[in-house]
Amino acid sequence: MHKAPVGVIAIGMVGTSLKRYFEEYRGYVRGLDLFLYDRDPAKEYHDDVNRADVIFIAVPTPRMADGSAGLAAVEDAFARIAPGKVAVLKSTVPPGTTEYFQKKYPALKILFNPEFLTERRAWEDFTKPDRQIVGFTSASVDAAHLVLSLLPKAPFMSPWGIGTYRPVKITATEAEIIKYGGNVYFARKVNFANVLADLAILHGAEYENVRLGMAADYRIGDSHLDVTHGGYRGFGGYCFPKDTDALIAHLKEKGLTEAVALLQSDRKFNEDLLASQGLTWDEVSVHDAEWIKKKLEVGSRNLESGPAAKEKEVVLPPRNS
Repeated sequence: MHKAPVGVIAIGMVGTSLKRYFEEYRGYVRGLDLFLYDRDPAKEYHDDVNRADVIFIAVPTPRMADGSAGLAAVEDAFARIAPGKVAVLKSTVPPGTTEYFQKKYPALKILFNPEFLTERRAWEDFTKPDRQIVGFTSASVDAAHLVLSLLPKAPFMSPWGIGTYRPVKITATEAEIIKYGGNVYFARKVNFANVLADLAILHGAEYENVRLGMAADYRIGDSHLDVTHGGYRGFGGYCFPKDTDALIAHLKEKGLTEAVALLQSDRKFNEDLLASQGLTWDEVSVHDAEWIKKKLEVGSRNLESGPAAKEKEVVLPPRNS
C-alpha cells in the first residue's frame, strides 16, 4: 500500500510525538518516507523535508513583547517548503493565520491541525485523542481527508463527522479559535478552582471534597480543578500564560474591549496568586520545574521569622533562560 511521504519541521514536544507515531504506528522509516528537520544543530535533524508530500510544521510561537504570538519561525518554515506540497500547521497561531499564509503561498495547500497535548501526557494524548481536527482553506479542502487519514483516529473528527450522519467541516480559522479557546478556558477554570479553594478554607471546609463533587458533574469534568500545578497554586506552563496573552493581544487588535477586560482580569488574578507565593508570570511560563521548586523552597525558608531567619536565608542561582 502506498504511503504518502511525510516531513516534520521542528522536533520538539509535538514534533517528537509525530516522529514516534509515524515510525512506531505507521511503519515509516526516516530517509525513506519520513523526513525530519530542526534548525537546532544539536538535534541533528537536517533532512530535506521537500522529499515528502505532506509536511507538518510544529515550530514554537513564543510570546512577543506586546503579548502576541511570534510567527517568525512559522514564516521561516513556510519559506522552506517547495510549491505543490501539503503543509500542515500544528503550531498554536492566532485566528486567520492559516488563511494569511495560504494567500501568501498559493502554490501550497495549507491546513491547520491543532494539537491538544498536555505536557505530562503528550504521547498518550497524541495516540488517543478525543478529537482530531484538520481545518482547511478553500484552496486546501481537497487535501484535508488525506491528512486526516494519516493521523490517529478520535471520537470527534473533522471533516469526517462525529459518529452521526451529519458531517462536520471545520475551517482552519475555526480550528485556530478552538485551540485558543480550549487553552484559555482551562486557564480560567484553574483560576475559578482557586477561588473555590479559598472559599473552602474560609469556611473550614475540605476543598478536595468540593473538587470531587464538582468533577462528578459531566458538564464540568475533573480536569483543571486541582489548585496546585508544579508545586504552586495557579496556572503556568508553556501554553496557558502564552496563549492567554496572545488571545488578549488578538482581541485588542479586533477591538473587542470588553473581552480584553475579561481576560485581563483573569491574568491579574493569576499574577496576584503567583506573587503571593513569590513567583512571577514569566517564571511559571517556562519548562523549568526544578528551578521553581527550588525557589518555592527558598521562599519558605526566607519567610521564617526571628534571628534564625537570616542564618537560613538562601540565594537562588540564576535560572537558565
